[in-house]
Amino acid sequence: MNKLFKSIVFLFWIAILFIFFKYQLYIDSVGKITGFLQAYPNYSTLLFLIIASFRIFTLVPCTVFIIIAGILFDPVKAFILITIANLLSEVLLFLFVKVTIGMRYQEKIINKYPKIYRLIQDNNVKVLALGISSPIVPSDVVCFFSILTEIPFSKYVITIFTADTPIILLYTFLGISIKYSLYVFITTFIIIILVSYVKYRKWNSQIDL
Repeated sequence: MNKLFKSIVFLFWIAILFIFFKYQLYIDSVGKITGFLQAYPNYSTLLFLIIASFRIFTLVPCTVFIIIAGILFDPVKAFILITIANLLSEVLLFLFVKVTIGMRYQEKIINKYPKIYRLIQDNNVKVLALGISSPIVPSDVVCFFSILTEIPFSKYVITIFTADTPIILLYTFLGISIKYSLYVFITTFIIIILVSYVKYRKWNSQIDL
């Protein structure tokens, strides 16, 4: 039964990837997903929440959905939707790793990336928060390693929610600015670059490999 469940989950993941590749949703993701949601205005909120929550299985960055939310919805609604969707997405990653991959890969990860593993294990919450809040560092990878270091679920969820909020606000504003002013968009984009640089420097200072 356990193997059957894992097989079903794996096939479900492959099916999602197939759909995204078939409809070329990795090319101009923002434009295509936005167009799809605009075609169903009565269900756009629900569809966005579902698609954005399952983005972890599509390998589409959270940034894409933050910008889409900023384009389609008002600021408050966009922020609430993307916060819920991103948290659900990372929770799904946590459950996916625990249920399908499991801790049997932990030893392989330790042997292959011993320094990274020890770093994350010794500074679990701090590294997770820094990785989540950095636009440059792939947050899903940081979450994956944190799960393998057996971070408690409650700490995992609270850290993601706390660290992600400022970045979500910033990117939501970026999406909104596209509709109103090129100057505001450029200013916001520059701020994001500066934040990315600062976070990247902090990340490098934490990782001494």
